[in-house]
Amino acid sequence: MKSSGLLGSLSLLRTFLRNPTGIGAIAPATRFLARAVSASVRDLGVPPSCFLYELGPGTGALTGALYTLPHPLVLVERERHFAELLRKRFPKAQVHCEDALHSEALKGAPQGSILVSSLPILSLPNPEPFKALFFESLLSGRFRAILQYTYGPKD
Repeated sequence: MKSSGLLGSLSLLRTFLRNPTGIGAIAPATRFLARAVSASVRDLGVPPSCFLYELGPGTGALTGALYTLPHPLVLVERERHFAELLRKRFPKAQVHCEDALHSEALKGAPQGSILVSSLPILSLPNPEPFKALFFESLLSGRFRAILQYTYGPKD
């Protein structure tokens, strides 16, 4: 594992231990998942000028694959220390340290943007506000597509 990957994993674990319900996983997304999500964005066939937003990028495991795409990248991360890490790792991305539900960055998204969500929807005590946010974002035309991945316990 690269040193940035190890530091990211340790940072994620530390955040989980401090607030277990505030984070979706105790390990970053895998490279396989990052490539799959990146390929899904690429398969949308949108022009390079189309903005790409990522909600809850955490340590940036998925962001690394998105960063290679030709789209302007906007990251919305609630945790301050993750936002600082993201600014260092991805200097060309716009990083906003704010909660997704009250994000000024999302409200200002250009029409037809793409949204990739890494939010832990299945582990949230009340996912309904996020579902409403996604629905409203699609209806408004700000986002042409929303790609959501999440982890959850097996039944």
